[in-house]
This record gives sequence, structure tokens and C-alpha cells, in this order.
Amino acid sequence: MDNNLTPEIDQSQEEEPLEAEQGLTASNEGIYPNAVIKINRDQYSAFEIKRMVETTHELRLDPEFQRHNVWVPSQKRELIESLLMGIPIPVIYVFENEQGIKQMVDGRQRISAIIEYMNGGFTLDNLNMLPDFNGKKFDQLDPLYRSKLERYQLLVYVIEPPTPERVKYDIFDRVNRGGTQLNNQEMRNALYYGQATQLLNELASLEVFHKATGGAIKPKRMRDQYIILRFIAFYLLRQGKMVVEYRSNMDEFLATTMKWLNQADVSELEHIKQVFSHAMQSAWHYLGEDGFRFDMTNINRRPINMALFEVLAYFFAITPLDAVEPETIVVAINQLKQRFDHSNEFSGRVDTSNGVAYRFNQVEQLKEQLTC
Repeated sequence: MDNNLTPEIDQSQEEEPLEAEQGLTASNEGIYPNAVIKINRDQYSAFEIKRMVETTHELRLDPEFQRHNVWVPSQKRELIESLLMGIPIPVIYVFENEQGIKQMVDGRQRISAIIEYMNGGFTLDNLNMLPDFNGKKFDQLDPLYRSKLERYQLLVYVIEPPTPERVKYDIFDRVNRGGTQLNNQEMRNALYYGQATQLLNELASLEVFHKATGGAIKPKRMRDQYIILRFIAFYLLRQGKMVVEYRSNMDEFLATTMKWLNQADVSELEHIKQVFSHAMQSAWHYLGEDGFRFDMTNINRRPINMALFEVLAYFFAITPLDAVEPETIVVAINQLKQRFDHSNEFSGRVDTSNGVAYRFNQVEQLKEQLTC
């Protein structure tokens, strides 16, 4: 099926759920058999925190997380007033990775306000307890108070390796709970901000991705980035580019993938962009906007199937089809989809290691049949 015209995609339509969606919604099971949980309690001065953020870059303040929870000026001024008075403020939570880089979990607004004031970013005003400080920026304070602010001790809880991903997500959710509960992809986006999140955002914005999915996978709650990350993870795994064994633990698997992407060379990231773009273009070319859906039941159009998306995208990513008749390709894929539709590996057992192996073995066999 050759589709040369860009479809009119209704971006205002309500987001439909993914069929066979698993691993996105946060689980609150709270049971961690044999888990090693390592949390240390440290203290840093405000000056040390500022240096860690601006100079050594060992503490990262994720600009995407808490983007809807920005402090107003009065909150910043009250915080500085509390520090000048020596009043204790709530503890800070950070995650530390294997390289010693700390990622903010809770406390970003407090740290940002402290650094902003120390950099001369705002003036104290309307202070209730220290009115004599009204109208003063940091460099206008008496040296004694500048030193007092720089030496203020912040209590920091550091969650260190090898704390499991599932435990990290629960901690992250608990300390940030107060609005809509974050799903697993939103937490990954905050915990592994860097090349990985930038890549996912770029791929999710591709026009060809929206064409191949009919615009049905919206960016709300990062469902689009989640399904793309799954494809990338399995592509890297099956092509031997990422040395890891999949053991039915999707959270650990996707976290490993995010870490790999954050450390990848530019050439590797460019390769992934090309592979994904080619896969989406081929899917659209041969199957149209319903290629990642199973056949409708009665008169109802079924949602995009998550497991079908990742295996068909993988098939198009690895299969050279220029020498194969288009009709042969379409017929073969539709026959495979019919078999898949009656398999539990596309509904109940999506994330099991056996289910994953079955799905990807099938499309790799189809590749061999079409290109031999």
C-alpha cells in the first residue's frame, strides 16, 4: 500500500488506550523480595550544593520534571528568609547512579531558589521576620549573612545503587505525590534525563511516526515515548548492540536502555533515529495508518496494539524489502497478524520472556522467508 499523501490527523481527538498495554502504569505492590535498598543521609552546605550544580555538574536539576509546579516569587523570598534565620527546611531526596551523578527527586524548587538568589536573581521583599533585609540582593547582604547563607546545611537523602528500579519508582512517587500519580515512563523521564529523553522526544515528534499510527498515540502521559522506548530497547537487544538479558522485568530493562542511550555515542543515536524513521516510513508505505492494529471486531476499530507495534516496527527496521513485491509483503504481514491476534503473547503475556521471544522470533523468521 503506497500512501503518498499526508493524512489529515485530528490532533484534538481523545487519546485511545493502547491494546495490550503493560508496564506503563505505576504499580504499588510494595513487595521487594531480596531487594538491596541503599539510602544514605548526607549534609551539604548551600555553597557546596551550588558548586555541585553549576561547576562539577554532579547534581542535576531536571528542567522537565515539576514543570507545572514552579514557585512564585513570594515562596522564594520566604525560603531565603528561613535560611537566614537558621530555620530547618524539609529534606532533599536524590538518586545517585553508578557514575556518582546525583539526580534530583524532591527539592528542586528549593535548590533552584537558593542558587538563583546567590546568583543575584531576585531581591528580598515583603519579609515578615527580617524586614531589614527587604530590598537586598545576595551581594548586598552583610558579609556575615552572606557567609551564613552559604554555610547553611541541607539534609540530603541519597538513594544509591544497587537499589532496584521498582523501589526507586515507589520512592519517587511517594515523595512527589500531591497531584496526578506519575506513571513509569514519566518517572524514567525524570530519573534519566539526558540524551535518552531528548532522543525519545525527537522521535515522538516525527511526522512519519504520527502518519504510521494515525496520530492515535498522544504525548499526554508520555505514552508515545513509552512505546518508542520499548521498540528501541528490543531493537538494541535483538541486534546485539546492548549486552543485557531480558528476564521479564520491563522496568529494569527500560531503565538499562535509558542508561545506555545516555552514554551512547552521537553516531549510535543517529543510527537509532535513522532506523526508527525508516521503520515508520515502511510501515506507513505498506500498511497505512492501521498497520499496528489488529482487525476490527464487528464494527469497532481496535486500538493500536503495543506488542504489535514493537515487533512490526522491528521487522521493518531489519528487513530489506526493495527486492520483494509489495503485495507479497502485505499478504505475509496480514497472515502473521492473524496468527498473532489469536496468541496470548499479544494480550496477557506481553512482557514475559517467553512472550517476547515468541513475538520477535516470528518476525525474524518472516524476514528470512521474504529475503532468502
